[in-house]
Amino acid sequence: MSITTKQAPAKQFDYERAMLWGDRLRVLLNSDHISNGEITETLKEKGIFIGSTSKSDTVPLLSASLLTPAEFKRLVEKSFTRESGKKYSSCSFKLSSPTADWQTEILNGFESAIEGIKLEDDREFASEPSISIDPEGNVRISYSLRVLDFSKDWIEQEVVYPGEVLLKQSGSGLEIEVNRFRTSKDTNKLNDAISGAIGKFYKSKGTILDEKPESIAFDDFTNSERIRFFLQLTAANSPEFSFKEIGNFEIIRDQEAGALPKEQRIEWMEGHVNKIQIKGSDLGKIFLLHEPNYYQYYYLIKMTATYAFKFGANAGDCGVEFSFFGKTSRDDNYSGTTFDFGIERLPRLEEGSKNQVRKSIIQKIQEARDAAFKHVKS
Repeated sequence: MSITTKQAPAKQFDYERAMLWGDRLRVLLNSDHISNGEITETLKEKGIFIGSTSKSDTVPLLSASLLTPAEFKRLVEKSFTRESGKKYSSCSFKLSSPTADWQTEILNGFESAIEGIKLEDDREFASEPSISIDPEGNVRISYSLRVLDFSKDWIEQEVVYPGEVLLKQSGSGLEIEVNRFRTSKDTNKLNDAISGAIGKFYKSKGTILDEKPESIAFDDFTNSERIRFFLQLTAANSPEFSFKEIGNFEIIRDQEAGALPKEQRIEWMEGHVNKIQIKGSDLGKIFLLHEPNYYQYYYLIKMTATYAFKFGANAGDCGVEFSFFGKTSRDDNYSGTTFDFGIERLPRLEEGSKNQVRKSIIQKIQEARDAAFKHVKS
C-alpha cells in the first residue's frame, strides 16, 4: 500500500452509539489498555471513593455503575488510541548553509519526498501523513496508523497509533533537528522511513551535507561512557526542572569484557547473571551505578528517573524512562539501537495545560540529554 493511497476511516466499534455493560464492560476495564488510575478517576467523578486502586476492587464497582455517554466514550477511546505510551527520539541533519530555506523546500516537495513508502499488511492510515507549520515556525508531519487483527478480542481488533515527526532549526542555525514521536513499533518504523525519505530529498536539493541523520546511538559509547551518560541525565537542576531520584534500571553483563574482579560484592555474578533489573526508589547510590571501576563489565540500557517541574501555575513530579530502543535480535546485542525517552508519569493537570506542560518537559529533557552527551564525549 503506497503512502499516498487514500483510506476511508472505517470504525470497528461505534462507541458513540453503543454502550457496554456487565461482562463486556469488564473485558474493557480489565484490559492492560485501561489503567488503574483511569478507573479510579472515573469512580471519583461519580462520587465513589475507596482506599484501593486494585482492579479487583474497582472494576466490579464501575461495572455495576451506569456510565454516562461521555465517561464511556473516554474509556473506549483510550482503549483504541494509544497516546499514553508515547516515546520520543531525535536525530539531526547538518545544513549545507545556515540560510537554506529548508522549510519551503519540504512544504512544496513533501508528496514527492515520501512517495513510495509502503505499509505492512493489516496496517492502514487512520489519518494520512500531513505537513504543516506550527505556531513556533517548526515543520510538523502528523499521521496515525490503524492496525487490524480480527483474531483478537474486540478491544484488540482495531488499534490506532498516532505518530509525528517535527523538524526545527537548531545548532546556531546549522542543523535541522528531527524530533520523532512514536506510540508503537509500527510508528517507529514509519518515522524512520519518513526521516530517511526527507534526508534523501534534502540531499538531492543540496540542502544538507549527508542524507543519513545523526543520532545518539548505543555504539557511540564505551560501557563506562554509557553509564556516565545515563547518570549525567540526573544533573538537571533549575527552578523549572530538577532531578529528584533514580527509580528502576536495567543492566546487562558484557560477556566480552573479561572476568569480574575477585571482590565479594560483585564476583557472585560471574557465570550466573546475564541481566539485572532493579526496581525501587533513590537507587543512585547502588554500587553498580556508583562504582566507576565496575562500569566496564556491563552496560546500562534502561533507567527511570523522577523530576520535579514548575511551569507557571503547574507544578508536580514526573517520571521519565530513558532507554536504547530498536533492538531486532533476541540476544543481548544492542548494537544499532538509538537513545530515546518517554514520559511515564504525570500528575493530574488541567486539560488545557497538559500539552504545554508535556512540551516543556520534553524540551528540558532534550536539553539535559544534549548536555549529558556533550559532557561525556568532550
